[in-house]
Amino acid sequence: MVLDTPRQSDTLVRHVGEQMAKLSALSLGWKLPEQDLCTLAAAGREFPRGRISEITGARSSGRTSVLHALLAASTGVGETAALVDLKNTFDAPSAAAVGVDLARLVWVRCSGNVEHALRSADLLIHAGGFGVVALDLADAAPRELDRIPSTAWFRFRGVLEATPVILAVLADRPLAKSCAARVIKLSPRRAVFTGRAPFLLLREAV
Repeated sequence: MVLDTPRQSDTLVRHVGEQMAKLSALSLGWKLPEQDLCTLAAAGREFPRGRISEITGARSSGRTSVLHALLAASTGVGETAALVDLKNTFDAPSAAAVGVDLARLVWVRCSGNVEHALRSADLLIHAGGFGVVALDLADAAPRELDRIPSTAWFRFRGVLEATPVILAVLADRPLAKSCAARVIKLSPRRAVFTGRAPFLLLREAV
């Protein structure tokens, strides 16, 4: 399911609320797999449930690959996952190619509005029925990220504690600070070439 957030915040609340009501059957039928009571494994890492996990790094650092792996792990065990996409950059075919079950993914497109992205994530967590809520703030302008009050992350942490939801925050740099239970910092990979110019061959990326 794909949702586009409206321009006005009050309309956003009604819009997402109506869509979540349509998903009531998913919420009522959702069951946490017994083998994943505390964590969910993805991309060789453990993501704690009921906590905030941050995936940080610049472009080409592999942050999107980790996000896709997490969504694939969640939908792969029968959970419903949600992606709040600030920049509308989610590539559904690429995600499906690595195992994300798009039929079990709610995609909320926020068209660059950070406030709408935060509100959407909050609404999705409160709606229930999701194993993972991913908040993709990658490539947001630094001034926009600086405007996010620290209280927002404390509020997220408090709401999550009573749930099995993993809130995965994707950004260029850490944002949740002490509110995050897990921070994954990724570095851009460097291309290694062999041969002499202009005849260079890509050997590997390190």
